[in-house]
Amino acid sequence: MTSAPTTPVATKTTSAASAPDLKYFRERYPLTVANFGALGEREQYLRRIWLTETRWRETMESQQRTAREAVVRGAPPAGLSVEGEFEVIYAGGVLGLLHAAVLASRFKRRVMVFDAGTVGREQSGGGGRTWNLCDEELGELERAGLLTKAEIEGAVLNRYRSGFVKFHDAASRVKTPPLWMENVLDVSVDADKLLALAAAKIRARAGEGSAVFERLRFVRAYVEADRVCVETEDARGDEDMLSVGRTGGGRRRLFAARLFVDATGVHSPVARQFDGGRAFTHVAPSVGTVARGFARGEGADKVDFSVGEILVSTEDARDHRQLIWEGFAGSPARDEYATRLFFYDAVDSPADKSLLSLFEHYFEGLPRYKRAGAQWRVGRPLFGYAPGVTRRGWPQTRPRAAEDRVMLAGDAAGVVSPLALSGACVRGLRRLTHLTDLALAADLLDARALSEINAPAPRVPQMSGLAEFLRPAPQGQPANVNETLNAVMAALHDLDVRVRRELFQDRMSFSALRSLLGRTAKLYPRIFQRVREHLGARGTFWWVANIAEAAFSERRARGSSGDDTGGGERAPAAEFARYVALYRKDREADAPD
Repeated sequence: MTSAPTTPVATKTTSAASAPDLKYFRERYPLTVANFGALGEREQYLRRIWLTETRWRETMESQQRTAREAVVRGAPPAGLSVEGEFEVIYAGGVLGLLHAAVLASRFKRRVMVFDAGTVGREQSGGGGRTWNLCDEELGELERAGLLTKAEIEGAVLNRYRSGFVKFHDAASRVKTPPLWMENVLDVSVDADKLLALAAAKIRARAGEGSAVFERLRFVRAYVEADRVCVETEDARGDEDMLSVGRTGGGRRRLFAARLFVDATGVHSPVARQFDGGRAFTHVAPSVGTVARGFARGEGADKVDFSVGEILVSTEDARDHRQLIWEGFAGSPARDEYATRLFFYDAVDSPADKSLLSLFEHYFEGLPRYKRAGAQWRVGRPLFGYAPGVTRRGWPQTRPRAAEDRVMLAGDAAGVVSPLALSGACVRGLRRLTHLTDLALAADLLDARALSEINAPAPRVPQMSGLAEFLRPAPQGQPANVNETLNAVMAALHDLDVRVRRELFQDRMSFSALRSLLGRTAKLYPRIFQRVREHLGARGTFWWVANIAEAAFSERRARGSSGDDTGGGERAPAAEFARYVALYRKDREADAPD
């Protein structure tokens, strides 16, 4: 990142205790401090944002250095004894927790899940995380055998009748009305309640050998012939947010399993080691609030609790970034409405990626997006970095996502499209956990077999190329981003509504992508110039090559007979291979999991 830092640069001695005081924040971020004024923990929130931003800076610095060895072959240190043995150990209290809970409750596997923070604990006063999904994605929790329909419904905060996407078009040669969609991000759920239910499923099986550990941070994995030992250390709260790719001196603990799954995201040192030190290429800095007291109604500057605002821009690009809003209502009874401001960017662009600076833009621009009533106040801030991975080249040249007895899951494995938005944590839950159970049964825990489990979705490279349109090209005009996006929206208006859903749910078929690109080119011939501006000659070649590869795979899947070679019992290895093939065929043929 080449932009000048707007907050102090972290050092190895930086800690929560050395974060700036309120005076520092008030002088540099007056709008943020003023709007946080009603929060009882205002200064703690400001320090947490600063710590998150400092962690980002450390991560960027660490990507320039050689990754530490997080996975080694051989026995663990002689001074540590194994405290517990499991079949699978998961690192990560969100995706890892969901996967571990399915393996424990449905497949009766002995699992352990750990995280540097708390695991599956609800926040008091309704102050926890909110996810926006659709009923089909929520149904995956039931199909995977994790939660009942009643348990899922108990976590629902709100349902919308529809949602829309609208990009600024004042300076655009293409004008489009809002693009309305149904069954996309139209259910608001209490994520902490869902995660608490998942954690309870594991804790209920403590007598059968499963366990949940909090405030444990991953240190290193030791791969042996018949097991993997996972070394952890005690975490110490906010200070641990600053520890990226290095250890902090807490008490060391050792656990053993047949398989270790790292679901901590692309910040993971395992992901960095597998990728030669660089774990991600793109990022979406995001800030916002859950607030009460917005003016309600149907006008563009009012909030409608029955409508989701999926992507909305209110101005053209400036300062090397295209700012995009989103607005989603939570519980109507609590009058909670969430608004976020974010931008999608390459990690090495000159755009300022400071969360604190972005909060100043948020509070400056919020009145132009949504009008506050007399009693408007912030309930809690929302902030973070959502890293992404854009790969160039053929699949066999992309970084590995598994080694013997060690597997990456989720963002760390680069299996999710940048356009997938919410819901990625539950999509494919049944498939991934089922294949993991089959691999355990067959004792197929080598790198090749594990890579079959966490293989990326067939169309991630193509969707990553489309996501480039969300950010300005280095030599592009300020209006180009919105103009290009409006052209794509205009094409979607002319296509089947199913294509709209597929685009934002990470499962767009080649035929739908071909229709979208073809229709966009007719409406907006400049689209080819925009592709070259964003991807360059080499990037354009690989994007087209990956589209061609997807087309071939889709035709092959649709043309296969579908015969699963009959019934009867099969050897575990054969059963694993059969389901790998069946799931691959479903995904390439664009059938839901």
